[in-house]
Amino acid sequence: MKYLMLAYTSLEAWDNADFSTPEFEAVCSFYQDLGAELTESGEMVTTFGLEHPVHSRSIRKRGDDVVATDGPFAEAKEVLVSGSILDCASYDRVTEIAARIVAGTGDAIEIRPMGRRPDPDADPLARTAVEAG
Repeated sequence: MKYLMLAYTSLEAWDNADFSTPEFEAVCSFYQDLGAELTESGEMVTTFGLEHPVHSRSIRKRGDDVVATDGPFAEAKEVLVSGSILDCASYDRVTEIAARIVAGTGDAIEIRPMGRRPDPDADPLARTAVEAG
């Protein structure tokens, strides 16, 4: 099963990041090592970083119009910084990987199954989603 993992951090942390510190180097090493491990296990499909959210644009329908809005939303406390697609045997496995990322970086991770409607009989999380609508 493929899963999309989205990593979030605070806009303040992003704006104040010092790329020359040992702490930043440790995070880079962490991601490099994890990427190599997941590539070797066959679980890594792809991973990507994103540009600063000031370069973002949202397209939404407002009444009969389609409106483009530049930049991050002022009310956003966390911003999307990167994503990965993993092919893991179970939700538990991808959750384990996400927990390692959170422990190693402090970023928040969102996990979303991809490509199929989950089977509510096989997955209790899917049953909750189906019951919710």
